[in-house]
Amino acid sequence: MTGDSRVALMSVTLQTPEGVMRGRVEVDTGPMRLAELVPTAFELTNVLVAQAHRREVHAGRHVSCRARCAACCHHMVAISPPEAFYLQDLIDSFEPAHRDEVMSRMSRIAGELERLQMIDELLNPEYVDEAVLPIARKYFLLGMACPFLVDELCSIHLHRPVVCREYNVTSPAELCVDPIANDIDKVPMPLPLTVPLARLTAELSGESPRLIPIPLIPRWIADHQELRHKQWPGLELFRNFIRILGPQAESQY
Repeated sequence: MTGDSRVALMSVTLQTPEGVMRGRVEVDTGPMRLAELVPTAFELTNVLVAQAHRREVHAGRHVSCRARCAACCHHMVAISPPEAFYLQDLIDSFEPAHRDEVMSRMSRIAGELERLQMIDELLNPEYVDEAVLPIARKYFLLGMACPFLVDELCSIHLHRPVVCREYNVTSPAELCVDPIANDIDKVPMPLPLTVPLARLTAELSGESPRLIPIPLIPRWIADHQELRHKQWPGLELFRNFIRILGPQAESQY
């Protein structure tokens, strides 16, 4: 335990395709909502991203992503339900004018998607893993920026979703302007975490796993308020998440 009696420092061992990854993460041992698992997922993702970057450097490649590139901020950023709850909590914490501005951006994008009759397709639970790629390409061609993009910078960089943390490239940054026509060399992640978070939610809720495009967060959460506020014992929630990562995953104090 740490100085906070509700927080346990957990050692995690994950067998990835590139070898064993070991790390330590803080876990709230008290009652926990799904949103409160997300910072732990961020910590694990940061460790995995650092491992992936070291591999690229060892191979003589370097990540070309830079501030204000922002091409990836025009992709369909589809996140897990726990991250949707987490981001809505973040938005709700903003001062009113800022909160209203972000919600207005989301509403405008959602309205355009509704006009194009894309909502049901975007929230289709079959679009998990590689199945999401066709609709993701369709979304990218609309040229709509993430509602959190301000002056070509991520306004929530410290709180950005797992998929944003995982998205790094070694090909020239200018190629990212058109990832459909150009060959983009993405840095392979040893163990992506977005889908496991979605599968954990599905297991707990009895629904199918699904990913939620950021502009549709308010719309989706409106139908899942009970799940948003439901609590589980923190260690139980964490260990279930680790279990879903695979039989090779282990955790201990």
